[in-house]
Amino acid sequence: MKGLLRGIGYFLLYVVFTVVVQVVLSMLIVQFAVGKGITDQGLIEDFANNNMLGMTVVSGLLTIVFLYLIFKIPKKNIRKEWKLNSFEAKDLFKGCLLLFSLSSAFSLLTLNANIENARIIALSSLYYSKLFPYLGTILMILNLLVLAPLAEEIALRGIVYTRIEKTNKPIVAIIVSAVLFGLMHLMAGGIILVLGAVIMGLGFGLLLHKYKSLQLCVIAHICANLPDFIYSQERFTSQGLVIGLIAAFCVIAAASFIWILKGKRESQKA
Repeated sequence: MKGLLRGIGYFLLYVVFTVVVQVVLSMLIVQFAVGKGITDQGLIEDFANNNMLGMTVVSGLLTIVFLYLIFKIPKKNIRKEWKLNSFEAKDLFKGCLLLFSLSSAFSLLTLNANIENARIIALSSLYYSKLFPYLGTILMILNLLVLAPLAEEIALRGIVYTRIEKTNKPIVAIIVSAVLFGLMHLMAGGIILVLGAVIMGLGFGLLLHKYKSLQLCVIAHICANLPDFIYSQERFTSQGLVIGLIAAFCVIAAASFIWILKGKRESQKA
């Protein structure tokens, strides 16, 4: 019970920090807009939305530094605490295959869903690219394929999962960290994104339990975010193709899951 409460406590600390950082950054952006002579409330909101991607990148960087410091300052063994262990290439392939397939199936299922935060980030990316060629794309890659996987895996698996696992069964750590991972996406995309994040979180938790490597989870998280760059309504106009791909990715995900569990049984026998 103690580990569970500590895990939830660290999660709340992580959420509060990210919210405070985002509020402060939003206030700075508003002040910057006013300094540029923008006084209309609607124009100020548009200016803030245009800079949403930049604020997200800065927030991600500060969050990673914060998570590092709260363990480094007390001189805790971060490598041991966060399970920063090596992994085998075949295990990485299994994990990436599972998470990419799950994420692809979910992305295609929700292809027509209107996720407001994703729309704002996409428009912000276009805004930055107009200011400087490809800047929006670079920031999107930095955010989705570097900062978000690092910050979220350190927080939810490296810290929350490991705290809970210390005094509870691994299944409890997997489920609780996955649910918390889902809840933190509520404001970003509503219940649809929450459900998707919970499914992904269960996958990440399984990988950490199986392979004891946070680095493997981070790389698998990167693979899980790749569909954000691949699938769009413009590219998939055939409903039959979408259904076929969803079915194919579900089969691949199921096969990957069985492959991972089979490897676990084999290691237990050995």
